[in-house]
Amino acid sequence: MDARCTGISPLRRTALRSALAGVLLGSLPPGAVQAAEAVNGLPAKLTLVYSLLRSGLEIARVEESFERNGNGYRLLSEARAVGLAALLARGQGWRRESRGTVSATGLRPDQFTDQRGANPVQRARFDWTTNQVRFDRLGTDATEGDGEALPPGTTDRLSFPYALAQRATQPQGLPGGEWDAPMTDGRRVTRYRFTVSGRETVATPAGTFEAIRVSRVREKDDNATEVWLAATRGMIPVRILVTEPDGATFDQVLAQIGGQ
Repeated sequence: MDARCTGISPLRRTALRSALAGVLLGSLPPGAVQAAEAVNGLPAKLTLVYSLLRSGLEIARVEESFERNGNGYRLLSEARAVGLAALLARGQGWRRESRGTVSATGLRPDQFTDQRGANPVQRARFDWTTNQVRFDRLGTDATEGDGEALPPGTTDRLSFPYALAQRATQPQGLPGGEWDAPMTDGRRVTRYRFTVSGRETVATPAGTFEAIRVSRVREKDDNATEVWLAATRGMIPVRILVTEPDGATFDQVLAQIGGQ
């Protein structure tokens, strides 16, 4: 969902856009996780449904599905506003998709698309032979697109948590301390930093989980993101709390698990 396509008042549009944009960015599996804590590989199918709340009021439902076919994968995430937010959004939603391959070292996306309301689709195409990622935007060549360097291990906002969950099954596990994560949102590649903050028990409508809390290393005037991941359920995110610089908070809580 995007402020340019919802028809909501500027203040409410900003809140909804920040919530939905920040949610997947925060959906990140933990560092310093040993292989024994992860399931053995990715499931053939997995569906996660989240409730997104602002100040305790549900404003959206986010459904994310993962499907693996041999060495290929497809990830799809769709959000729809509910309640008063649905009236304000006038039925427009948000859809993201990631396709690629599953390797021994993790996921390697080939294409990532981001569709927000009636806006044009944003698309990132990964070329691992030339180490270039190309972005399809308005005004760019339909064949070439805008090119940018493709750092090793780059993922997109959908594939990143699954790539780390896969890595956690390897003997070396995930790195401890802070780590860098190059990631694209379909418009550019950005490097983020994350660190493990501890372990907690998290109660959700989908159940109670022993979770690892992961924090994004916060830059000046940036959002703070806290993520709780189920250590014994494939590192799936069970709660994501986003705090904006002005103090506004958005809470995404797991409501349902299917397909495992």
